[in-house]
Amino acid sequence: MNNRLDSITIVGGGTAGWLIALFLVTTLNRGDNKSNVKVTVIESPKIPTIGVGEATVTGMYRFLKQMNIDEAEFIRRSDATFKCSGRFVGWNLDKNGNPITFVNPFNTGGMVSGIESAYHFHKYGREAGARSYADNTLPTEAVVENARGPRLMDSKDYEAVIPYTYHLNAGTFSQFLRDIAIERGVEHIQDDMLDVELDEQGFVSALQLEQGGRYPVKFVFDCTGFRSLILQKALGEPFIPYDKHLLVDRAVPIMIPHQNPLKIKPCTNSTALSAGWAWRVPLFHRAGTGYVFSSKFVSDDQAIDEMLAHLGDEAPKDFEPRVIPMRVGRVRRPWVKNCIAAGLSAGFVEPLEATAIYTIEMTARWFLTYFPDKEINASFVNRFNEIMDRQYKDILNFIVMNYYTSNRTDPFWLAARNEIEVPDRLRENLELWKHTLPSAMDTDDTFLFQHWDYLYILLGKGYFKGRHFPSESVLSRRDWKRHSRRVAEAKAQLLARLPNHYELLLNIRDGGSTRPEVAHLQRSAPQGSARPASSQGMR
Repeated sequence: MNNRLDSITIVGGGTAGWLIALFLVTTLNRGDNKSNVKVTVIESPKIPTIGVGEATVTGMYRFLKQMNIDEAEFIRRSDATFKCSGRFVGWNLDKNGNPITFVNPFNTGGMVSGIESAYHFHKYGREAGARSYADNTLPTEAVVENARGPRLMDSKDYEAVIPYTYHLNAGTFSQFLRDIAIERGVEHIQDDMLDVELDEQGFVSALQLEQGGRYPVKFVFDCTGFRSLILQKALGEPFIPYDKHLLVDRAVPIMIPHQNPLKIKPCTNSTALSAGWAWRVPLFHRAGTGYVFSSKFVSDDQAIDEMLAHLGDEAPKDFEPRVIPMRVGRVRRPWVKNCIAAGLSAGFVEPLEATAIYTIEMTARWFLTYFPDKEINASFVNRFNEIMDRQYKDILNFIVMNYYTSNRTDPFWLAARNEIEVPDRLRENLELWKHTLPSAMDTDDTFLFQHWDYLYILLGKGYFKGRHFPSESVLSRRDWKRHSRRVAEAKAQLLARLPNHYELLLNIRDGGSTRPEVAHLQRSAPQGSARPASSQGMR
């Protein structure tokens, strides 16, 4: 008897539904088994696609490459730009009350004479004209501030000089995924789900569709967004709110034109405001921006006014505000019976670290790791849910850290330090880090955020100022100076070779032939080629 799971239904389209559909149809049907798994997406024709700017994390290029997606076509279809770091403005203030700016590059700062370079920076400070710890150890901050691209003009797809990911238009990106998935064999049904039928054991046995009637299912992904119509509504899985850890609960998005495309920096900007923070995600044709805020501290109208004031001359004249409530938290178990929730149906830990698409991708990957047969193994389900629990804790810890370690004195920021519940692991680590810098043993480096992510943020904030660590007694200033000079020399050579970010995108979009109107802006690059960035240390 063939017990192989041969049919998977995904309810809901968007990025979650189509990314999982593409992943499954590509990975499940490429082996020697002649019997393919049928993948079906049931998508409501009544829910419009919203084209907001969205950032990703560095594993995104890996996903696209593994799915055999042409990078240039992805960049064209998704209105994409490159992202080489997260850039934080004003999350902490200096001793004079001025906002501090720092970046989180997507790579490790490395070792100096066998010891974490962060110790040298903490003891001896900046060298060789560096702006920060990140700038002292990597070229990324200089690339970002000089609006350079992370690839050479003649680089092949996914051939990076420094680590990168992307900013993209979520609406056109999901359409791009949809087109590829359908071409590879995914069945697309445009219909509305009215009800969910459960069998006597509580498994989903069928869906009731508005036009198609009863639709039997064997395994189903719930990608119905915050409504979670299957996992939470039909199966009754409880939602765990994160409001005791995180205060933001609303967002107002705004699209604005670029003032000067040649100055598009390959980074996501996060700027602290009075009751949250403003994002800026540069797409090719425009920029997505907006305000993530707490309704406990400002009203919708106050938030909109503050955001428009923040934009200044960039504020659109015909802006029609749309405030989006955010349900911050997660379901207790994403996998219940024969149903897995993905995307917003499973959880949302606010957009600060651009983890939304990452969690969707990892849901698909871990499902493949624990791919069941028709008789679903309980140990698979338990391990999958355990991993997802650790993933959400990893994300929550890092995001809470950003707020909790701020020294701003607005009422919202004081509450983010004094009135929230700090997750146990983060509290333990912050106590430990009074005596030592973060190490790989302190964080669960299986997941997204590595110990060096904490180092870049906390050193950028000035969190460790005034502290002495016993291990610093073995350091050598001469070693640090020599290391810093080498980094500075390599950085200068790299900046001379890398093209302007916008010009690079034009070149990619035009199939390798830069448009005449910007040809005169091209910089002459020295002879020689840059090596692709190593994936070691990248998240």
